[in-house]
Amino acid sequence: MSDTSESPADLVANLEESVLLPQLGCPDGDIGVAVGEMLERVNGGVIDASYNLLGVDADERILEIGLGNGGHMASVLKRAPQMRFVGIDISSTMTTVARARHESLIGRSQFALVTADALRMPFVQGSFDKAIAINTIYFWPDLLMGLREIYRVLRASGVLVIAAITPESSIEMPFAAYGFAVYDAATLEGACLAAGFQSVGITRYVESRAGVAQEGVPREFVLLRAAIA
Repeated sequence: MSDTSESPADLVANLEESVLLPQLGCPDGDIGVAVGEMLERVNGGVIDASYNLLGVDADERILEIGLGNGGHMASVLKRAPQMRFVGIDISSTMTTVARARHESLIGRSQFALVTADALRMPFVQGSFDKAIAINTIYFWPDLLMGLREIYRVLRASGVLVIAAITPESSIEMPFAAYGFAVYDAATLEGACLAAGFQSVGITRYVESRAGVAQEGVPREFVLLRAAIA
């Protein structure tokens, strides 16, 4: 990051909405690094809840779509230290930061970070046991295409977990003006079934107030678990 007297938190807090919101989908440059740190701070609770729902075993190969700066990877790897993990992000800034944070793991066959588009992933069919996408589907230009691509790279018994903010929680946020797509639970369920998943279960996650800024309001998320078989 460039030499600056502002902390990352101060930098993000002082950004105009028109600068900050477009960075959420693909953080870039110095501002992107600061945005990635902000997202790491505010999304810890929903990340943990999502991985709890996914479940991770030692012999599984896991794909995370939209890894961000990888700040949560230490806690994920503790769940099953021998699992094989691949994280992708469309932002080269984020994958660069994530690689720097996990330099000791890079090069091991069980851990890889890749800059890639969720709609065109560089993996062969049936590469993964499970996939997870946390706060990323808003940015896909085509929801169904993204889900079909995940279906393609999952094995026959594959499982997908999606975490996405509810329309009710996003109503005060000016996402729509910046191209974000927020979906209700029924739409997400229908899209997963249309993509080929055979069963879909939906729960909700509400942030604890302890994890929200004093002036903030706890966000509610849809947690969706879709299985191929």
